[in-house]
Amino acid sequence: MAYQALYRKWRPTTFESVIGQTATVKTLRHQIESGRIAHAYLFCGCRGTGKTTMAKLMSRAINCQNPNHGDPCGTCEACQSIISETTMDVLELDAASNNSVDNIRELLEQVRYPAQIGRYKVYIIDEVHMLSTAAFNALLKTLEEPPAHVVFILATTEPQKLPATILSRVQRYDFGRIPSNLIVERMELALADMHYTADGEALRMVARAAEGAMRDAFSILDMCVAGAENQNITAAQVRDVLGTSDREFLFDFAQSLVARDSAGVMRKVDDLMRSGREPLVFLRELSVHMRALLTVKAITQDAASILDVTEEDEARYRKQAQDISSERLLRVLDTFMHAETELRFASTPRIGLEAAVLKACQSNQEVDQSALLERIGELESKLSRFESEIASGKIAVSMEGQKQSTRRREDAGGSSASAAKSPPQKTAQPVPTDEKEIWKKTLSQLAKTQPPLFGLLRNERFIGAKDNVYQVMIPVSKKDFSYVKLSQQQRRDTVSQILSEVANTKLRFEVVLEQDAGNVKLNNVREEAQQSLIDAFGRDTVQIDEAKQ
Repeated sequence: MAYQALYRKWRPTTFESVIGQTATVKTLRHQIESGRIAHAYLFCGCRGTGKTTMAKLMSRAINCQNPNHGDPCGTCEACQSIISETTMDVLELDAASNNSVDNIRELLEQVRYPAQIGRYKVYIIDEVHMLSTAAFNALLKTLEEPPAHVVFILATTEPQKLPATILSRVQRYDFGRIPSNLIVERMELALADMHYTADGEALRMVARAAEGAMRDAFSILDMCVAGAENQNITAAQVRDVLGTSDREFLFDFAQSLVARDSAGVMRKVDDLMRSGREPLVFLRELSVHMRALLTVKAITQDAASILDVTEEDEARYRKQAQDISSERLLRVLDTFMHAETELRFASTPRIGLEAAVLKACQSNQEVDQSALLERIGELESKLSRFESEIASGKIAVSMEGQKQSTRRREDAGGSSASAAKSPPQKTAQPVPTDEKEIWKKTLSQLAKTQPPLFGLLRNERFIGAKDNVYQVMIPVSKKDFSYVKLSQQQRRDTVSQILSEVANTKLRFEVVLEQDAGNVKLNNVREEAQQSLIDAFGRDTVQIDEAKQ
């Protein structure tokens, strides 16, 4: 007997064996058990998710003479004739090659004849969106009111191309992509049946490459089985079949991108090409790796389930993600996605890949908001890494060593020299009382101790103090960044603390959005106008009527 492809051999024959479509299976099985069979169904979803399989299963289930909880028995005359394709009760039409109005008219001519063995005549039209407009129009009336013994099952990967008149006449069921863990379980069953084994990572790679399509997974597995040695499938073999790169190579390549090592990425691209890899395939893998780094930065815990990786891999992603900002990751991902589209039509894909990775290594020197956000994000990443090193004790140990070295030098100098050189007495600094002077000194102190916070405040407008509350007004154009950053409690407390130290009294700090400033902004304008008049004509000659303000 000729070899049968795995996806055909393992095609489900009962509703129980269908994976990944729980809601659809439950509804259809209940309809069959209750006898409420609709006259027309539409199964839609991406390739390899079980649309045609479900249609064939339905055709047997509604004609089975001995059903078991909605499942066809597989042994009765109706089931056997449908399985062997010797009955005229089930007709499967490929709309991609039979899309004309004449093909539909020929089909409709057979509709009036009753079923031979079972209760229903089932017409399965695959890729129904390929029918012509005239063919759809010819099908409309019969699809709306077919004879009682007729059931139409339409299947398509592009339901948006179907006319609304067709959609309104059918029961629609959407088939989702099958989760990777279910694909792996089904492949393990198939391999066990053939007495083959496989590495866990190898099967996960096949499942990821299948992108939720069980048929694609079995097709890839078929190729791996054909080339397996000692009836064992390894991750290296799967990489050869898929033309993908080793995970270690991806981590090394990504680290070169993070470090902006242009020479390093060019050498790695050369190694990639010499090993016979496809630039487009590698660029897709690199995009997936960047997406993983972005995911672990967005999700603080249990990102492994979303990325479909092990906890060890998640830890590696988190470690690498510490060295790159989310803003830069988004820019790199956008660069790779545009390059992927261009590489499909490039005469020399290698050049396109090299251009994309070199662009990813460069710093964003634009002056727009996104570029500034990226540079600020990188600074924050470096500061976070610096803080973690302090917390881990690395920097503390170094500072202690410096203190010990200083003490040794002092001991060598002798106690008499130390006594002769008394430390200079600090001169008491006058406490400023003017609010502008206090704010100016606060900014100077922030520049020394909190550079990132100083960078946020240096160009913002100080609008004065009221009831010991110092206020800074943020323009509406910066509400999504500066206003959000400076409104955080930790940053406000830091500024309030330094204000209080400078003024030697308890002060608070807050930010005001320009559109909400209202009377605050108006009062500032009035005060500036009044001060201008006083400076020009003298305080004695200017009279201000407070009642008319």
